[in-house]
Amino acid sequence: MINDKYLFKSEEEIKNLYKSNPINYKQYCSMNPSWRKRMTDYMLGKKTMPITYDPFFKLIFNPDIYPDRLSRLISSILNQHVTVEKILPSEEVMIDGGALLVMDIVIRLNTGSLANVEIQKIPYYFPAERISCYSADLLLREYSRIKNGCINAKKNFTYSYINSVYTIVIFEESSAMFKDTSLNGAYFHHGKTVFDTSISLHMLQEYYLISLDVFKNKKYTKDICELNGWLSLLSTENMDEVDEVIRNYPWTEEVYRQMTEYTSNPEDVLYKFSDALRILDRNTAQLMVDEYKAEIDNMRMEIADKDKEIAALKKLLANQNN
Repeated sequence: MINDKYLFKSEEEIKNLYKSNPINYKQYCSMNPSWRKRMTDYMLGKKTMPITYDPFFKLIFNPDIYPDRLSRLISSILNQHVTVEKILPSEEVMIDGGALLVMDIVIRLNTGSLANVEIQKIPYYFPAERISCYSADLLLREYSRIKNGCINAKKNFTYSYINSVYTIVIFEESSAMFKDTSLNGAYFHHGKTVFDTSISLHMLQEYYLISLDVFKNKKYTKDICELNGWLSLLSTENMDEVDEVIRNYPWTEEVYRQMTEYTSNPEDVLYKFSDALRILDRNTAQLMVDEYKAEIDNMRMEIADKDKEIAALKKLLANQNN
């Protein structure tokens, strides 16, 4: 059972605390009501910390403070033991997140490989195309790093020096294609380039797609394994479900305890919830812009098609008159 000594007793207590600082109270009052309730429920011990959001994920999985957590998560996904050596600065990421991205990091592993870990709040448009671009970004950066290293070391470059790259996308809510009955409830999808003959070539790009919403369906999560433990940690939102997760995966108790103890710093809790909401609002706005652009492009195509039809009719009438 998680110690509740750090939790607040009532919503009024939380409100009064923030009232003591005008800046904090203004930030508290301006927060989206549903998101403010999510924060309040966390501080009251009704909900877990929303660790799928960037500020909280990086807090709980910070490799400088908890060196093994992110490594264990990535190892369970890749099904091989790896160690996270560092998280790349955000300015090194070439592709803009957009489209309701709530968490995105690029990491370098001890094997030399790069991995991109992205969490999506809702399904976005053309996921396969976007995932391909993320993978291409990783591979080009790996190519540049290896080639520049060869130049600096004054040795010949060969493509065999390039390491595999891994694109990991975790969907909080996945699109209909991931819920197709033909998949039989599969929530973990691993893919790489294969050929329609027996030829076997070591291609460098691999993809891991995980549907948390499918995983949360209890009948698909009976197997006790390291991966399912981490996915349970990421997907469990109600505190009344935490005891069951801890029974199945005792090592998660430390993480849940730290989530609860973090409420002892309410000012930082407010800051991180506000930051998560800011990221979500920005990307929601970007998604709306993309939707409007798509609608305008469709309208232009329809107008162009009609113009062609009118021109063809005019030409037909002119030929008949002649």
